[in-house]
Amino acid sequence: MDKLERENLASRRLKERLRDFWNTQQPYWNITSSGQCVESPARERAASFLRTGDSVLDVACGTAANAVWLKNRCRYFGVDLSITALQQPIDPFLRLACADADRMPFGQDSFDAVIATYVLEHSVDPVETLREMSRVVRRGGRIVLLGPAWDFPFWFPNSLRSRGHDRLWRLSYSVGRTWRQLIGWWFGRLPFEKVNEPDAFHSEFIYDADAVYIVWTYEVVRLMNRWGHKLVHWEVDDQLLGTNPIVRWFKLSLLRLPIYRYAGCSILLVFEK
Repeated sequence: MDKLERENLASRRLKERLRDFWNTQQPYWNITSSGQCVESPARERAASFLRTGDSVLDVACGTAANAVWLKNRCRYFGVDLSITALQQPIDPFLRLACADADRMPFGQDSFDAVIATYVLEHSVDPVETLREMSRVVRRGGRIVLLGPAWDFPFWFPNSLRSRGHDRLWRLSYSVGRTWRQLIGWWFGRLPFEKVNEPDAFHSEFIYDADAVYIVWTYEVVRLMNRWGHKLVHWEVDDQLLGTNPIVRWFKLSLLRLPIYRYAGCSILLVFEK
């Protein structure tokens, strides 16, 4: 078995484990169905970039929280890998399907728009997930992405939190990630780094302990640009600069670099195909 085959096998196993995790974790879906999550201003903001009357595909929709902002003005359709999530949608009359976001059962150019909120960080193969979104959206349509990002090389998701207490691990992680980001910037070899053993499998669940893609906004934008998608809007809710003046100066300096210009807590990206 060559390296590519081993990587593909590992990815399939990871996706199966995630699907099993999501299908057996009722508290997980209770959180995503809560009023605070469903009525999130961030979701409302993301939905505002979709045009009234559009046919909209909500990718990895979970319990279809985005439908609150879309069902009355768009033709809504949701798809998710977890059958448990789809059995408890926020509205029982929504059109939903259980399917893999990397192999969606829709033809090319099937929708006017795609929305994916808090999705990419849970994608085992984010390149393929983005490719599928691009495939099902018609020319001139929009792709709206919302979710957390860990752009700076010393940021990492809660799925690595158990390792983050080790200073040597954090140093190794930061140095390695910096190098891979620079290679991606200079030579276009975008890393799309993954977490193969997220903490959610072994400890009590906390937010994003099941994240498997360490989202780097720059590489998402660059990949979409390669495919001819124009970034028409982006915004960040909090740049997490901190209060220490030295730390703030350091982070502000990093923000001047193209690879970190989008850095922040949650990122909203709007592309046109």
